[in-house]
Amino acid sequence: MSDIENDQLLPLILDVGTDNFRLGWAGGDFPDLIAPSVYVNVRDYLFSSNVTAQDAIDGLEDIFLDPDNQTHLVGHDALKYRNILNVREFIKESNYNILLKFFYHYYQKLNIKEEYQFKQPLIIVTPFYKSELENSKLQEIFFRSLNFPYILFLPETQAILSTLQKSSGVIVNIGESHTYISTVFHGFTNIMARDVFPISGRDITKYFLNLILSNSSVTKNIYLDKAIAKEIKEQLSLCVLDPKGEKKRVKEGLTKYDRVIDLPDGSKLSLNSERFLLAEPLFDPKIIHVDYMSLTEAISKAVKSWDRENWEEIVSNIVLAGGSSLISGFSERLEIELKKHFSQKLQPKIKVVAVSGRENMGWIGASVLYIKDQLKKGWITNPNLNEPELPQEDQATSQ
Repeated sequence: MSDIENDQLLPLILDVGTDNFRLGWAGGDFPDLIAPSVYVNVRDYLFSSNVTAQDAIDGLEDIFLDPDNQTHLVGHDALKYRNILNVREFIKESNYNILLKFFYHYYQKLNIKEEYQFKQPLIIVTPFYKSELENSKLQEIFFRSLNFPYILFLPETQAILSTLQKSSGVIVNIGESHTYISTVFHGFTNIMARDVFPISGRDITKYFLNLILSNSSVTKNIYLDKAIAKEIKEQLSLCVLDPKGEKKRVKEGLTKYDRVIDLPDGSKLSLNSERFLLAEPLFDPKIIHVDYMSLTEAISKAVKSWDRENWEEIVSNIVLAGGSSLISGFSERLEIELKKHFSQKLQPKIKVVAVSGRENMGWIGASVLYIKDQLKKGWITNPNLNEPELPQEDQATSQ
């Protein structure tokens, strides 16, 4: 077997999130491709008119149509037109036809030789809240439509813990549209010891935007949408230990949080306390009118669903994941708040782990498991495939 064939027949790891789509070769340190999980219909304009869009602005539609006469643009290409077209999330809409087009578009960017295309085993990273029906839809797409030979659905919690070489702990994954808490003890999960927390990155961005727009210093109309607010949030967000005290000090003249942002319309936006107040709904959901316990209460409740003698081992490894967990200072605040829910004896054992690159931990963990040759079980074979054996061990041996 040639080196090219060895490389191009390796498994591919796929992580389809609401915010980002990740695809790359198993064994790699990082996904080869990361793209926003969005699409646009080239005729789905933000504006409306009594006349057709083409009549209103002659030739506008021609801007979007590619040489193959496609009616949809995906990923980065879609975001180029977010001020003209409605940007949609295919995961949120459960639009599997668009997902198929999206995957095919980015699969081609891997530059796989034609004779090896769609012959790789697929490892699909899945959070626990994904239903069997959703997995069946994915299986149908990749078996029936693209004819991949094998699929492995890998639980995201297993993948994330593998990056830290741990078999027990808590996964707190704060994504764009979902925040979930999942606990594992010696490799075993407990359906009573997990939760889907109702506040995610999208809610934090919306609250941040509301804080900015309600600021008395914003005295004129400014160009600021959710996409821009999200970008500012990712660059400047903070989490502090005493938000009420810091807010009071800002009002008294504290300037350490002051930042001035240049907006696309040429105007300037001044920020201060909004930078650290945006994270507070995670610790008090009622701030945004969500009737639910705090994130720390939800984590402690999940841990306490296990027998008491297991708590110490579980709380010593509370792992943050997801792009919305990147808020500076968040891990320190979370650890301090969590200690309020456990005894003094257990408090010193509580440790929140916030590694760099945690927004891609699910994908990276799957790659680690492949390198360690720990993905031999659970493979599903394409029923249309003639060969009954999965060449997983042969591939691993040839590395």
